[in-house]
Amino acid sequence: MYETTPAPAPSTDRAAEAPFTDRVLMWVTALSVALIPVAVLFGGLAQMAAEVHPRTAAVVMAGWWASWTATPLLALAFRLSLRHPALAPAGRWAGWIAPVPPTLTILLVLGL
Repeated sequence: MYETTPAPAPSTDRAAEAPFTDRVLMWVTALSVALIPVAVLFGGLAQMAAEVHPRTAAVVMAGWWASWTATPLLALAFRLSLRHPALAPAGRWAGWIAPVPPTLTILLVLGL
């Protein structure tokens, strides 16, 4: 008697958003890897201010260590997650966190 149209399929906004997010994160991880040499140089120079600002120098040294150890691992984790869809959420998280140590190190050294 009454003709009904089938309900539209639910849109998967997250699935449509993922390729754009992945492209952005590819550039973010590339930028974070490019910042590593700058952070290492700045972190090495921060030791000159260790007597004047010991707490800041300690945080800079932690960021310095994380810049050349954790950042490449986080960038690699993101790149590997592109091939394994089951790891996509963890890979995106790693991609967004990767630029934090070099950026933190550079900003703290500039403030010394």
